[in-house]
Amino acid sequence: MMYEIVTLRDKVRVEPKAIGKSYKDSITDVIKQNYMGRIIEDKLLLVGLIAIESVEEGLIIPNDASIYYDTIFKMLAFVPLLHETVKGQVSTISEIGAIVNIGPIDGLAHISQAMDDFVDFTRNALIGRKSKTSLKVGDAVIASVIAISTKGIMKIGLTMRSPGLGKLGAKKKEQQRTKAEKPKKE
Repeated sequence: MMYEIVTLRDKVRVEPKAIGKSYKDSITDVIKQNYMGRIIEDKLLLVGLIAIESVEEGLIIPNDASIYYDTIFKMLAFVPLLHETVKGQVSTISEIGAIVNIGPIDGLAHISQAMDDFVDFTRNALIGRKSKTSLKVGDAVIASVIAISTKGIMKIGLTMRSPGLGKLGAKKKEQQRTKAEKPKKE
């Protein structure tokens, strides 16, 4: 997964109810509240405050009891890339597919992209018809990013159909099953 450190500048508004705290703690709280989970530049999901670089003297505007601080701060941003290979854990299974947690966000592997096989949905698993491979909540998987949407909220589309992708350890089990099914020569 790709991460970047971005430097941002903003006039941080500290409301009167937060003035009892130190101004740096108040500014930190406001930045976390206003920026965490926000998408900027149509590609960066802000996931954590790293540091406050500088805070200018506060400014009070008439008829507003808040204090505005011109602030420069650094944040950690998650930047998904198309065709990037990611490791994750299945958090939900439904008739639509598998929701996979890939760090700061969940991605969807549609049922047609869950494995290189026809897939049937049961109450708590996706099962390959030929391979009998099952995908359940808690399974560790490797997937590839095939779609990224940043309209409003970030959405990630995943595939696990290509060779080397899918449930970790599933290929070994399938190879063992195939060996066991081969008729022995006499």
